[in-house]
Amino acid sequence: MKDLNNTTKKILFGTVGAAGLFLASSASVNADTTHHVVKNDTVWDLSQKYGVSIQSIEQLNKINTDTHLIREGQTLTIPTTGKTAAKTATKTSQVTVKAGDTLWALAQKYGTTVEKLRQLNGLASDAYLIHVGDVIKVDGQVTTTTTTNAQATSTVSSEANQTSQAASTASSEANQTSQAASTASSEANQTSQAAATASSEASQTSQATSTASSEASQAASTSQAATPYVAANHVTYTVQAGDSLYTIAQKYGVTVDSLRQANTLGATLQVGQSLTVNDPTKNPQASVAASQAEQTPAQTTTTSQATQATQTTQAATTTNQVAQTTSQTTSQPAAQTQTSQASQTTQTSQQTQASQAQVATPSSYSVSALLSYAQTFTGVPYVLGGTTPAGFDCSGFTQYVFNHFGKNIGRTTYQQQYAGTKLAVSSAQPGDLLFWGAYGSAYHVGIYLGGSSYIAAPEPGESVSVKSFTYYQPSFAVHVN
Repeated sequence: MKDLNNTTKKILFGTVGAAGLFLASSASVNADTTHHVVKNDTVWDLSQKYGVSIQSIEQLNKINTDTHLIREGQTLTIPTTGKTAAKTATKTSQVTVKAGDTLWALAQKYGTTVEKLRQLNGLASDAYLIHVGDVIKVDGQVTTTTTTNAQATSTVSSEANQTSQAASTASSEANQTSQAASTASSEANQTSQAAATASSEASQTSQATSTASSEASQAASTSQAATPYVAANHVTYTVQAGDSLYTIAQKYGVTVDSLRQANTLGATLQVGQSLTVNDPTKNPQASVAASQAEQTPAQTTTTSQATQATQTTQAATTTNQVAQTTSQTTSQPAAQTQTSQASQTTQTSQQTQASQAQVATPSSYSVSALLSYAQTFTGVPYVLGGTTPAGFDCSGFTQYVFNHFGKNIGRTTYQQQYAGTKLAVSSAQPGDLLFWGAYGSAYHVGIYLGGSSYIAAPEPGESVSVKSFTYYQPSFAVHVN
């Protein structure tokens, strides 16, 4: 429909322009007015402004009649018309639209503008289409100007007549086209309104369906959230200070996701909160018992040594008493000899006891505690040579963490690769050290967390963080002895 309207406008404008060009060519070219071209000026605008023909302006100023181009800043001479007779005017306030009428034609006819007609009649700012029989309010005059020139030639008049006839024919065709377009537009408007009504009803139905679906989805989600999954094989764990879902999952050999599925969790864990652990693969209590069992032999040995020292002391005391008794019945030199021997025995016993007392219990630590402690330094910046929480390099970070649990693994990556038993990465356990580079010349180290995760101080510009070695495979692992 838009294409049809545009075609109609082009026919009308082209016809009117051509007719104006030839009909007004009879005007005499008498120059007595000049115009300074400003931005957006056109020859057509100037012809309307000064009431002269386009051709007369172009002839007088030698403007290309094909392109009609003028430039900003150019000074044009505006011709005046010859003998002008005018001007019959009829004052009116409204008009009934006839076949072939357009807003533009009415604006020209009544000396007003399209925009003003739109405002007077409450039309949209982009409206062009009017219908036969519509009553349009106008506020202007119907002005007719007849221009004659005694110098006009019969040739120009003949051309003007032919052009006028062509314009009349084109106008008649345009009128017919406009009527057809008007009828089609009216039918299209009715169809569009019916479609809009159906679309509105469909939209309301869709919104109602969407609302019901959303409510059902929320209800289902609430139902699922209210029913955690609890496996037949499960244990209950009470949250302790410093616990996180990650450390608890590591303790029991499960995933964080499985803990979330088995429990209704808030934003944070609360100390004393009970968690369900489904299908655990590790038993933290058994691990603690095994650790205590490893410590027991050392404690037994220390106790045995202390007992032996006590017995030796008692033997020395008995010998001293015998020596005193003997000294009462024997000569003084013999008593002195026994006393000296007893004294030496006592000193030996004391030295043995002191030496045995200096034997320390081998240091031990909880892997989960070590991993939790390591993760408290997340975000500490990488500093080359750094060994404190103010800044770590890779080996400074691992040294600091293990020192906290009584393990001296050395300062450098080179020293730390010999701090325990070398393992294949596939055999590494959480808490082991991971190394990048050949054994004996490793260049990077981190602490294994399990799965494909590790924590490390990576490189300058980054900070301590948990990373994955899926795309950065370590070369070997070391279990710290």
